[in-house]
Amino acid sequence: MTAPLRAGRAAAPSATPHPRRPVNSHNRRVNTPAPDSVSELPLRDTKYRELARYPEFGVVTAWLRDYVRSSVPNARMSEREYWSVSCLPDASVSPKGHRLVTIYAGDLEVAGLRLDTPGPGLRNVQGWITVTRTDLEEACGAPLSQVAAASPALRITESGATATIEWTETPESRAQFDALPWRAPARALVTELVRMGRNRWADLHSPQIAQFAFED
Repeated sequence: MTAPLRAGRAAAPSATPHPRRPVNSHNRRVNTPAPDSVSELPLRDTKYRELARYPEFGVVTAWLRDYVRSSVPNARMSEREYWSVSCLPDASVSPKGHRLVTIYAGDLEVAGLRLDTPGPGLRNVQGWITVTRTDLEEACGAPLSQVAAASPALRITESGATATIEWTETPESRAQFDALPWRAPARALVTELVRMGRNRWADLHSPQIAQFAFED
């Protein structure tokens, strides 16, 4: 992947002249059409190419679209500079599995998906999101301890002003996760993180996978 230009530096002129556009038999210029969808974009990122071959790729893109649209304010304008998404982060690799994607905002990892591989042929997707604890309690009308007790197929933990919700792609766990009013508390956290400062993980951003958050 080509490294982004640093602020204040101009791009060096290319040593190769721009190629001429193709012409047809009547000597009329033929405009090459722009790609209609993200699937037609050049696959420049090695990790994105690898992730795109996973059988779980559709689960990843659907979840990413839901999370970004519901939880990231002004997602297009703030992409990379204030929030980002990474593909197959190296730090998460282990014999029992690895992360598929991680979403960052400000100075915090706010959500992600992990592929659990407990044995030969076994592949289970797990997910997690971090939200503001008080907003989640207010939305649920109960303290966090009661919210956790009412959702035994989830793992809900508290860390200061935030709470993290973990689920698996099993019917019971996913149903309990979908029943939680997590979107507004997640958006409240991301909004506050964006307000506090820029994304410290911008260099890990994968624009290829991020584009799925904006597709209809």
